[in-house]
Amino acid sequence: MKRTNFDIHKVVGIIAAVFLTMIAFTGFCWNFYEQTEPLVYAATLTPKPIEPKSKLAPGKSIILGEVLKVADKTLPGAVTTYINFPETPEDVLTIYKKFPQDKETYRSRVSIDQYSGKVLQVRDARSLPLGDAVLDAFVPMHYGTFGGLATRIFYVFVGLAPLILFITGFIMWQYRWKQKKLQNTFEKVKL
Repeated sequence: MKRTNFDIHKVVGIIAAVFLTMIAFTGFCWNFYEQTEPLVYAATLTPKPIEPKSKLAPGKSIILGEVLKVADKTLPGAVTTYINFPETPEDVLTIYKKFPQDKETYRSRVSIDQYSGKVLQVRDARSLPLGDAVLDAFVPMHYGTFGGLATRIFYVFVGLAPLILFITGFIMWQYRWKQKKLQNTFEKVKL
């Protein structure tokens, strides 16, 4: 029993350390995205895409149905999953799309000028530059969605690993404590 407990503690600790480190790293990168993003682009030798901006044209507006048609023509075969409406006069209308082979939702998008309806930027998940692909990999690595249901279930066990380590560690400590107490008792008896 002592050996089995030790083996469980060791194996769970080693496996969980790898995945918990990955989860912590991706979480750190999200919390410090402004600092992480330029580092990823520099490390991958990928130029950072310029943020699209709408050209001010007060009084002009576009019809959402027309914008959706433009986005569908720009990325044919992809389904619209989310629309990000502009919050400031310079913001763009962003239509997020998902191709059938995509595992994640927000990888492809079409950025459209909110006044003219002109396509300003297209981001196709099927042909991302290396820097964007690395940044996009943070989501599936953090949530464990990169391997489907199997990795999600595995991540549940990774999340339970600290509890398992606590229990097996406590049992190991308790065994050592009892051994030390017994040894002290035998030493007192010898005297």
